[in-house]
Amino acid sequence: MKPAVCVLFFVASLIFAQTQPASPAAPAPAGMDLATLVKQQFGPTFALQPKFPTPIITADFDGDGVEDAAIVAVSQEPFPDSFQFKYTVVDPYNSYFGMSNPNMSASFSTVDPTRNHDLLVILGSGPDAWRSAVPKAKWVMINVPFDEISVGRMLVRKDRQPIFVIKAKEAELMTASVYWDAKKKRWRWQPGDTLQ
Repeated sequence: MKPAVCVLFFVASLIFAQTQPASPAAPAPAGMDLATLVKQQFGPTFALQPKFPTPIITADFDGDGVEDAAIVAVSQEPFPDSFQFKYTVVDPYNSYFGMSNPNMSASFSTVDPTRNHDLLVILGSGPDAWRSAVPKAKWVMINVPFDEISVGRMLVRKDRQPIFVIKAKEAELMTASVYWDAKKKRWRWQPGDTLQ
C-alpha cells in the first residue's frame, strides 16, 4: 500500500503544480523594447542602428552605484529635440583634438561611415536605473568612430578604483575609451591600443 500512496502523492503533486499560476516573469531584457525606449527618451529623430551586433551595453559609467546604459542609434538631426527631451549633444572625439563645439563638428559624420551613428548615454536614477522614466542625465555622443562597443575598465588615477568605460573599437585600427570625467563633468575620448 505504501507504493500506491507514493504514486498517488506524485500524481497529486503533478496536478497541483500544473494548476498553480505561473510566477511573475522577470522584467523583459532591455533589448526587447529598446526601440520604444529610444523614442521615449530621445525623440522621434532617433532609431536603433540596424543590425548592429551590440546595440546596448550597461555599467555604472558615472560611478554613483546605479546602472547606466549606452545605446547605438542613428539620427539625421540630433540637435532639434535636445531641449524637449532634455539631453545634451557632445562630441568627445573631436574635443580630444581641440574642437569642442558639436554644432560645428556635427557635419563631420556624413563623410566617415564609422561615425554615421551616435551613442545615446542614459545615466540611471532610482531603483529602475537607466530604465527610469526620468533618468539622472542623458547625452547624445556624435562622431565617435567605432564598429563595436563593449564595457571596459580603466584606471584614471592611481589612488582611485578603476572606472567603467565605453570601449569603442574601430575594425583594424584601434580601441579607444569613452568615459565620464567626474572632476570636469564631461565625457572624454581617449585613444587606446592600436590593432594589428
